[in-house]
Amino acid sequence: MGPKWCIGRLALVIWALLLLPHSLMASPEPPLVGKLVSIQGQVAVRRGEGSTRWEPAQAMQSLLAGDAVRTGPASRASILCVDETQIKLNENTVIIMKSVAPSPRLPIVAPVTEKTPSPSRYEVLQGEIWLRNKHERFRFELETPAVTATIRGTEINVKVQPNGATSVILLEGNVCLINSQGEVCLLPGEEGYTIPGEKPSKRVLVQPADAVQWVLYYPGIFSYRDLPLAALPSELRTPAGSSAVAGLVQKGEASYDRGSLDEARQDAEAALRIAPDQSRALTLMGWISLQKDAPEEALDFFRRVRQADALTTIGMALCRYRLGDITGAYEFIRDSRPPPGTPLLTTMCGFFALMVGKVDEARTQLEAVPELSPVAPLAQALLSQIYLVQNRKEPALKKATAAVSRSPNSPAALLSFALVKMASFDLPSATPYLEKAIQADPGFVPAYVYLAKIWLGSEYLGRAQKTIDRALHLAPRDPQVLSLAGFVRLAYRDYREAFHLWNRALQVDPKFGEPHLGLAIYHFRYREFRRGLEEMLTATLLDPRVASYQTELGKALYQARSFDRALEVYDYAKTLDPKDPTPHLYKGIALTDLNRPGEAIQEINRSIELNDNVAMFRSRSLLDQDLAVRNASLARAYQQLGLTEWGLSKAVTSVKYQPTNSSAHLFLRDVIRGGRIGSDAPFLTPGLLFATAQTEATLYRVLSPANQATFSSLQLRGTEALGLTLDYTPMFEMPYARLGVSGGVGAAERSKFRQDHEAFAYGGVPGAAFEVSGRYSKDPLSRPSDQDSSSFRGRDRFYSIEAAAKWEPTVQGTLTGFFEYQDEKLTDRTTGTVPSPFVDSNEKNLRSRLYELAYFHRFSPQSSFLVYFAHKDTPFHQVNRFSDLPPTFQYLTGLTSDEEFNNIQVQKHLALSFLGKHTLIGGFDYFSAHISQRANIELSGVGTLFKTDDRPPFWSHSFYLLDYWRPHRNLVLELGLFKTFQKDALGLPGTFYTSMWSPRFGANYQFGVGTTQHVLRAVAERHLTTHLISQPLLMSAEVAGFPWAIDATTGSEVRQAGGAWEAQWDSKTFTTLRLNALRVATPTFAFGVDQPFWLTWKRYQASLVLNRILTTSLGLSLGVLGKRVVPDLSFGPDSNLQSYSELNGFVGLAYLSRQGWLARVTPLLVQQFGKIPGHQADNPFVIMNLTLGREFPNKWGFALFEVQNLFNRQPFYSLEPRRDIEFPTNRRFLFRLGLYF
Repeated sequence: MGPKWCIGRLALVIWALLLLPHSLMASPEPPLVGKLVSIQGQVAVRRGEGSTRWEPAQAMQSLLAGDAVRTGPASRASILCVDETQIKLNENTVIIMKSVAPSPRLPIVAPVTEKTPSPSRYEVLQGEIWLRNKHERFRFELETPAVTATIRGTEINVKVQPNGATSVILLEGNVCLINSQGEVCLLPGEEGYTIPGEKPSKRVLVQPADAVQWVLYYPGIFSYRDLPLAALPSELRTPAGSSAVAGLVQKGEASYDRGSLDEARQDAEAALRIAPDQSRALTLMGWISLQKDAPEEALDFFRRVRQADALTTIGMALCRYRLGDITGAYEFIRDSRPPPGTPLLTTMCGFFALMVGKVDEARTQLEAVPELSPVAPLAQALLSQIYLVQNRKEPALKKATAAVSRSPNSPAALLSFALVKMASFDLPSATPYLEKAIQADPGFVPAYVYLAKIWLGSEYLGRAQKTIDRALHLAPRDPQVLSLAGFVRLAYRDYREAFHLWNRALQVDPKFGEPHLGLAIYHFRYREFRRGLEEMLTATLLDPRVASYQTELGKALYQARSFDRALEVYDYAKTLDPKDPTPHLYKGIALTDLNRPGEAIQEINRSIELNDNVAMFRSRSLLDQDLAVRNASLARAYQQLGLTEWGLSKAVTSVKYQPTNSSAHLFLRDVIRGGRIGSDAPFLTPGLLFATAQTEATLYRVLSPANQATFSSLQLRGTEALGLTLDYTPMFEMPYARLGVSGGVGAAERSKFRQDHEAFAYGGVPGAAFEVSGRYSKDPLSRPSDQDSSSFRGRDRFYSIEAAAKWEPTVQGTLTGFFEYQDEKLTDRTTGTVPSPFVDSNEKNLRSRLYELAYFHRFSPQSSFLVYFAHKDTPFHQVNRFSDLPPTFQYLTGLTSDEEFNNIQVQKHLALSFLGKHTLIGGFDYFSAHISQRANIELSGVGTLFKTDDRPPFWSHSFYLLDYWRPHRNLVLELGLFKTFQKDALGLPGTFYTSMWSPRFGANYQFGVGTTQHVLRAVAERHLTTHLISQPLLMSAEVAGFPWAIDATTGSEVRQAGGAWEAQWDSKTFTTLRLNALRVATPTFAFGVDQPFWLTWKRYQASLVLNRILTTSLGLSLGVLGKRVVPDLSFGPDSNLQSYSELNGFVGLAYLSRQGWLARVTPLLVQQFGKIPGHQADNPFVIMNLTLGREFPNKWGFALFEVQNLFNRQPFYSLEPRRDIEFPTNRRFLFRLGLYF
């Protein structure tokens, strides 16, 4: 081979290499391990382990494997890693990010495989870090010169001395320290310590949380009014110049201290015109510019000062602080070396030490301020803020009280006292202190911010917007102002403006966590779950020990379907603020979804206890309005274990304290619906019947907020008492839709085929919601229980279509539309043998169309307005065929009834405060019906015997005023007065007109005895029944837990009195004792009589029920009930209703496993005494119902097998008038299958 050929080959290779893509020639870039979320002071990054070059770090800078981060003096950094680790670096710290196993939950990396990832590895060469990661799948290793720490799901603080000595304090999780000399594993609350070459050791700490106080976010709030220029003694001030200049300067300083900034500026400018270099005049101009939110201008004035005093020094430091150079401000005032006996400088040195995170130094400086110094109230206020951030509420209250006592007009003292009240969830007490702080200093921006937070949390959106607008005018670049303005716009669902404001806030202060919280909610709103979770992790990294932030993180993790970690975060939030009910509420909701009802009930009950024993549906401490969660039903947890009475007690109490809250009515609605289905239904009397459930359902429908979760509580047939859910509870508003179908087939007595099928769709977006559902069912004839013949009743066919839509044109107004169509065919057949054979066949065809339109407007939490309209038309046709001997004769009776009604209701809600708290509900109800009835009787071979065409009128209208009065925090009195007018068609001969004044009284008193909790209730009321069965009256369906919406004939007068004792003996045991007396008088006409006569009957009833959580998956219900029904003489000896007594007993066992397997066993014992046909043969009897099934994983459906009346008992059984029987009267089997999409 010649040289030319070799040269050619070499040239070809070189040319090919030159043509290769750069990406193939370059070494692969190390993987991404995280990003620098925030930096403070001198922070540098070194790229790769082999590099020695340090470059200035940038906020939000990406970090790669092998990169190192270094902080300088008074500097800090925060890192969010791709494995969800949160790291904070204190000053003079160096950390190497060796390798990090990515989490699939974060968007900054591609999803990892399902293989168990290798441990993440970090190395701390020197300094101090705080690290937290609760990811349930990942392991971590942390190396120092002295030891290697192996970590799983933990929160630790690591400190490495220059000699390599290492301290590791474990706050949560598991850590083992290992080196060549040995190993030691730590428990939470322990500190491990080692130096190079020695075995690790450990000790128990009394206050381990003190080690991480440096990682917290301290607001450091003060007012310029707390720094009066007169606070510095004259001997420590620079001379004011000549007499002419001195007079102007002193006058300007006095005007400044009074808050007259314009006058102060005029005097200072006049002095500077005489003496342009006068130092005190320049200092005065600098302070005026600071108050005007012009730090650049102020800094220019201070730099021109030739003879600086303490006020000049403080002003210079504040300028740097306002311009974002916190470290520079701290170093500047630290290096000024204040002379002894200068409390003002000492106070401000403590303030700036606090701002850079030197909490111990700050506390030392502030506590050194003499109590009699003019700035002592400011020092005490700052100390109160330190203790409050550290969740030490008692010393915080002590310092704030001392500050307010020492200086009642100090804005900082007043605000600090308000913050203590807010931390104790006492928002009404905090409000006046914030208002006083604003009066003391109209330019005190933080006071406006916290006052706006109270208005926002209390849902006074107009007040919140007005207050934050004022703050924006005063400080348009303040990050706290911008952030809260974003949350106010979020409450108005102005997402784009909120997004813009939060980003502006972060541009000013990247270390502020609150805007990241808002951005997380924004991303969840648009279903960007990973970005939302990243922002939420960033917020909790920047401010890691705030309970409300951790609660929001738990919600984000739950929404991202990281259930176990969400539960851990809720538990962590509970440790940060043990008196905060919020994490208990959200954990209870999550546990309900995850089929852990025993734990869920205890968490929900704990949230109720921490909320003054009233069910809460959102926290006023959260910045989010939480509208999605408000549509979650708390009843489901109690239903899953069959603990109806316990749930009823909590639901009723929530309605008493919040009578216009849709969530409270949802709670009560679902308890009632489930109770009507279960075997304990007789125990919920008097009257948890159709009218009661319909009333609460309508109230929730018209009052609820509109979003994707509005109709998520839809309950399919057969699941009403089981607590099953259609999907996991949404934690944030976002677009969403859900479809589902359910089919049921089975058999009844004599192998008659049954079927029951449903389909539904629901969903929505923020501000709008919809629901469409349809049902078809067919039931065979079954034997009832109140006839002395072989009688069978059945539903030949039933189908219905239902549609609802909600729209909020503004966040304060909700428009609701509802439509329902039903078509039903019923058949009754009776065969008699004594005294002669006969056959009676009765066919009924019923169709109905219901239209509803409602508008609910919330002027404020104290005032709202509701207008409601309903129209319904119901064509009805009935044919009776009656055959007797001889069989050639047959009677044929036909009845056609066309009913059409209209209902208008107007209601005003108003909350007032005098002699306690009042919630007033005043309203007007107008109902009119047009009924056309046509009847005829025919006899075979003879023809028509009788025919009539009647159009009786019917109308009613009512005025009412209700007052839910709380004279004491544990007592709610229900006072009501109704005036009702009614004209009713009771029979063909004529009509009946009546009017009645109806008083109402209810009492609900809560108290505790030791660790037990008790509620006493009492009721006394009467009312005139108008249209409750046809159309509900829009007010709570019960008084003191006793339903007043009794299923009684129109025109009936109902009176009742009763009392109840409800007791929660511990977290797993609840009992109810209920006594009740009821009187119902119904007017009726006899043919040929123009005046009505009254059918009157009474019922006396007592019941005792026990609910018990046996295990986290098993609930027990026991009950015994006795009642006496006494009709008066108007019923007559041959009436179907005769005096009788009844004794009931039931046992209910309900099981639900985490995997979704469920079982119900509910035997009901019935014994009746009295003039009852067949009494000797049919009493006592037991009705046994069984349910077996499973909820499919990930909420995609269910399968159920039901057996009703297992022993096929078909008793003769007396019922109260208009009362539905609570149990099936023949054996029935049904298999149901539901699928959701």
